[in-house]
Amino acid sequence: MGKASSSKKVARAAGLGGSRAYGARPAYGYYLGLVVLLVLGVVGVYNATQYRDAKVNAAGNTAPKVGQSPPWYQGYAVEACGKLLDYVPTDKDPYGITTKEDGIITISPTVKSAAGQNATLGKFASSIGMTLNAAQLQLPGGHLYQDGQTCEGKPGHVYVMTWSSPQEPASDGVLQTAKSSTNTCNPDCNSGTLLKNDTLVTMAFLPAPATGQTLSVLQPSSSVISRLTQTIAAAANTTTTSPTTTPTTASHSGTTGTTAHTTTTAHTTTTAHTTTATTAHTTTTKK
Repeated sequence: MGKASSSKKVARAAGLGGSRAYGARPAYGYYLGLVVLLVLGVVGVYNATQYRDAKVNAAGNTAPKVGQSPPWYQGYAVEACGKLLDYVPTDKDPYGITTKEDGIITISPTVKSAAGQNATLGKFASSIGMTLNAAQLQLPGGHLYQDGQTCEGKPGHVYVMTWSSPQEPASDGVLQTAKSSTNTCNPDCNSGTLLKNDTLVTMAFLPAPATGQTLSVLQPSSSVISRLTQTIAAAANTTTTSPTTTPTTASHSGTTGTTAHTTTTAHTTTTAHTTTATTAHTTTTKK
């Protein structure tokens, strides 16, 4: 009995050992699942990127177009607590939307991501290293104004106001607070404001107006408005001026005589030997 019982135990142990050997096989299904998930993730990211790029390119098909010529020009200012700040000195121009320390934004996009509906105030701000969004305003290297900070004794906020022409009075400015034909509000109504030719814009940090009152925002200075008007006029003249061609007269002298060639519409040539060529190109010579 003892021997039979021992034999059964050995057989049972062998069976368990076989079971353990089977369980140690690689989990092919698990790894296959990981590969499938990885592939799906890559495809998903690729499709999302393609969709985003297609959307950006479609938005960049309208004016101002890539290589906009003549460029668009827009006067701008930055106001903080009732004071206009200095203009931004910069040599940065990654998108073709920049400024030259003169209070004017030059808009001639070099890429579709900065053209058309993508040509926003936020794109200008990012191209020159400026911070502009619903809660922050900061010139490159300047003070950071954040929503809620004290301004004129009250909590301040970021605002953007636009004027549809340089001649509009300050009181006619449009505050960019909701999506409309004059802004995109993407990602917000400040940085999403569309850039426009021959217009004015002011980015401001101010306290909210009292109930029932209208927010008062300073326009760009009179010197900026004057400079913008001149720049726009010069750009218009460049586009409408056509080149003119002036006919020239050539003289040739020889050793034994002098020949003067005068070219006219009838193609007539006179010679000192008295050579006359007409349209039929006949020649008479006097000796």
